[in-house]
Amino acid sequence: MNSLQKEIYEYIEHFLAENKYSPSMREVGKAAGLKSSSTIHRHLDVMREKGYIDFINSSPRTLQIIT
Repeated sequence: MNSLQKEIYEYIEHFLAENKYSPSMREVGKAAGLKSSSTIHRHLDVMREKGYIDFINSSPRTLQIIT
């Protein structure tokens, strides 16, 4: 996991703990300083392939941390 992906992971982890639901793609991008939705999705897809996160389904706000 590169440093940006680690930052995204930690943001998602903190957001989930604080709010009990996952952040939106826009919120993830804003936290990581990314504006392009395709770039955000690419990072999340890589993190999913590596087993760090998963999507519950294709609905919004369904990110989950894999522990």
